[in-house]
Amino acid sequence: MSSSSSLSTPTRYTLKRSRSIANSSDTDNTPPRKKSRRDRLVAALVQPPDCDLDELLRRRVHDSEDDTAIGDLKNMKRLKRDQDIANVAHTIIDDIKAAVKIDIKNEGRKIMEVELYLKWLEGFDFVLKAIETVLDAKVPGTRRRVPGLGRLSFSILYNLIDGFVDEVNAYQDGWSFRYPIGPVEPDPLVMSLAEECYDPTTDDRSDEAIRAAEKFFERYDNVMVAAVRRYKSECNKKLMAVAIDRKEESLSRGCCLLSEQTGYGGTDDMGFNLLVKTRGAMMEWKHEVGSSSSP
Repeated sequence: MSSSSSLSTPTRYTLKRSRSIANSSDTDNTPPRKKSRRDRLVAALVQPPDCDLDELLRRRVHDSEDDTAIGDLKNMKRLKRDQDIANVAHTIIDDIKAAVKIDIKNEGRKIMEVELYLKWLEGFDFVLKAIETVLDAKVPGTRRRVPGLGRLSFSILYNLIDGFVDEVNAYQDGWSFRYPIGPVEPDPLVMSLAEECYDPTTDDRSDEAIRAAEKFFERYDNVMVAAVRRYKSECNKKLMAVAIDRKEESLSRGCCLLSEQTGYGGTDDMGFNLLVKTRGAMMEWKHEVGSSSSP
């Protein structure tokens, strides 16, 4: 009996030590397995997915001889989650901002804030052209459009414009709430408000930049509303109605904020003239589902 007791004691001691280590203050009372899983989830949210959507949209989609581009876009496994598409959209925005900064430096003159925002917007041109091509793509040998591209097209356009609003807001506030969170330093290549006041050309330049941005928004609206309608026709529209309603409300708030900060769409209208067709189609989607489900 005594020998059996002496053998069991170290075993109990070892187990108690293991539990003590796992629950020590060094691990914040979190079991190692759970903490590792949490870290992986956080990393998945903040890291861009491993796919070159920029390259695919910018070059391959417009190559009429590349019959595989649409299929590759449709089958990108790392674009199945909304968060993946949001991360890719932010990567595209960051690349556009970097390219714009180089262009401004090469031009050799300071620009106004509204001109900076216009350059960011115009950087989306290749995305609009690509999405137009995607939505018009036909199944080879038929007149039928390639199915399954509505959600992806809509999500890309939604996240790009949502990210654009965030970037404008961050530049004006001097603080970014997008990962990585932190201060946004004023660009020395962009005029301060004081510099704009003393430059006699700024009024005309501002009006011209706003008109050009509003024209671009009209084009963006035409492409995005087509993506909304395609998405609606391809998905379970009743199931997705709530999500679309939330996105429409978020888009409306973004347009309001953008109008207030830039003058797009008329400051008195508070963004009501921005993305009118898209927001109307999204509200119609919600109302159709609501009326069909009512007794």
